[in-house]
Amino acid sequence: MSQIRDLIFGNGERYPILMGEDGLPSYWVTLYVTEKLRTSHTQSAISNSLGHLIHLKLWENINGRDLISEFEQGSLLTDEDVYSIRDHCTLDTRSLKKWLKTSEKNVVKFASASTASVVPIQKVSNDHAANRIAQVASYLEFLARTILKAKLIEEAVSNNIKAMKKLLLANKPKGSSGKGLTADPNTKAPPPKAFDRILSIVKETSPDNPFKGDEVKYRNAVIFEVMDATGMRAGEILALQIQDIDFQKGTVSVVRRHDAIEDPRKKQPVAKTNERTIPVDKAITNRLREYIMDRRAKIPTARKHPYVFVTHKHGKYHGKPISNSTFVNRILKPAVAIHPEMLEEITRHGFRHNFNYKLSKKIDAVNKAAKENPKIKPINEKKEIQIRKELNGWSSDKTAETYNLRHIREEADRVMREDMDHWTNRAKKDK
Repeated sequence: MSQIRDLIFGNGERYPILMGEDGLPSYWVTLYVTEKLRTSHTQSAISNSLGHLIHLKLWENINGRDLISEFEQGSLLTDEDVYSIRDHCTLDTRSLKKWLKTSEKNVVKFASASTASVVPIQKVSNDHAANRIAQVASYLEFLARTILKAKLIEEAVSNNIKAMKKLLLANKPKGSSGKGLTADPNTKAPPPKAFDRILSIVKETSPDNPFKGDEVKYRNAVIFEVMDATGMRAGEILALQIQDIDFQKGTVSVVRRHDAIEDPRKKQPVAKTNERTIPVDKAITNRLREYIMDRRAKIPTARKHPYVFVTHKHGKYHGKPISNSTFVNRILKPAVAIHPEMLEEITRHGFRHNFNYKLSKKIDAVNKAAKENPKIKPINEKKEIQIRKELNGWSSDKTAETYNLRHIREEADRVMREDMDHWTNRAKKDK
C-alpha cells in the first residue's frame, strides 16, 4: 500500500515523498513533485497532492489498470475513463478501502464507476473532489507529455493530451461559490459560551482538567489562553518561538519560517497567513514567561531549540516541540471529551472565529462610547476591516468580512426584534 513519508534535507527543506508497495519511492510521482510542485508548494500542499494521487492509484487497482504502461503504448484516457475517475474522485478514500476490504462480492470491483452501487461508501465534499480532479489532471498531463516526449512533435498527440486534460477539468463538480449559509464558517462554529467552558476546563486548577502532571496542565492551559487571546492558528501556536514574544511591550508575533532547519519535526507547523504582531494582555505574557522560565527551562533537551511549547512526557520526544498530532489527539480532544454535548463542535480553528467575534464586540463598545464622548474616535467599517486584516494576517477584505458574519447576524436579529417589539407595543396601545 502506498504511503507518504516526509524527508528533512540538510537545509531544513521538508520533502514529502510517495513510497510504493515495494518500499521504494514512486518514480513518476516523485519526478512530478520535483518538477511541478517542489518550488511553489508548501509541505502540507504537496502532501495533499500526494493524497489525491494515492486515490488515483486506488482507481487503477480497482479497475486493473496501469496508466503508465498505457501511456507508453500511446493510449490515453477515454471519455468513459474520465467519467469513471470523476465518480471515483467523489468517494472517501478510507471509506472506499474499508468497503473493498469487507465486501464479500469481489467479482465486481468497479465500485467507483457507478455511485448507485456504493451506498455504504461515504463521499467527500464537492470542493475536495474538484481539487482531486484538478491534481489528477495536472499529473496525468505531465505523465503523458513526459512519456510521449518524443512524439509531441506530432500535433495530434499534443492535441489529444490537451483534450484529455480539458475533459477531466470539465468534469470537476461545482464547489461552494462562497455565498450562502453553507459557505459561512460561522454557521458551524460553537457559541462563545463553549469557548468560555473549555477555558475553564483546561485551567490547571480545574477539577475537570483531564491532563496528568502539573507541568502538562500548566502548558496546556497557557496554549488555550494564547489561542483565545490572539486567534492564532494551531500551527502558529506550535511554531511560536521564544524570540517571538516581547515581554516588555506585551506582544506575540507570528513569523513565517518554512523549512526551518532548527525544527526537528518532520511535519513542520507553519504560519499560513501573513506575518503580524498581536498585542496581548500582560497576564498572557506573564503566563508565558512563567512557563518558559519555571517549567520549560527544567528540561535540558528543550534548550536545544527555540520553540516555546514542548513535550513534558519522558521518552524519545521529551523536551522536543509539540507535534500537530499531539496537539489534536492529546490536548484538544481530551478537553473536548469532558463536555462533548457543548464542546464537540470546537476545533483548533474555532478559536479564530471566537477571537473575531469578541473583536466585533470590542469595536461595538468603542463606537457606543464614541457617541457619548466626542473625544473617542469611532471605528468605521473600512477601519474595522483593516484592523481584522492586521490582527489575523489576511490579505483579502472578503476574509475579514466572512469572519464577522456571526456578529452581523446577531445585530440584524437584534434590530428586527426591536422593530417587532415596537410594533407590538404600538398595536397594544391602539386597542
